[in-house]
Amino acid sequence: HVETVHASIEAMKLALADLYRHNADADAMRVAARDLLSDAYVRERAALIDPARAGDPGHGTPRPGGTVYLAAADESGMMVSFIQSNYMGFGSGVVVPGTGISLQNRGHCFTAEAGHANEVAPRKRPSHTIIPAFAMDADGAPRMAFGVMGGPMQSQGHVQM
Repeated sequence: HVETVHASIEAMKLALADLYRHNADADAMRVAARDLLSDAYVRERAALIDPARAGDPGHGTPRPGGTVYLAAADESGMMVSFIQSNYMGFGSGVVVPGTGISLQNRGHCFTAEAGHANEVAPRKRPSHTIIPAFAMDADGAPRMAFGVMGGPMQSQGHVQM
């Protein structure tokens, strides 16, 4: 139904706005993940959805891709969930001598904005979307390797998976 699709799109816009503002290295987050997922906060954010109109999140700047995802499994159940992304251009521009392996530049995801959860500081990792994953059964055994590509859509892509 149109109403369901509209509500899903608007909810995802709100979720991504929170993701970009608050998600970071767990030690650097100013807002706890449990607070972002609390029933009260979710209700507060949901109340911002107008069932008759689309919100205006502004425009983005599309960038070329550079991520490759691979999942493999054998008959014994051994699985690999692998993602490689240099992020921007040729990554950091540093190539491991003798290997041809170009290192990534995820440090670009830091910000100089004072007080932001992803503010540059020592011993921190910036928020990024490199998420090779496994779906587990109730006993904690891996049942499926999966991942998605596509920069900003990766967080919501994992939710959809």
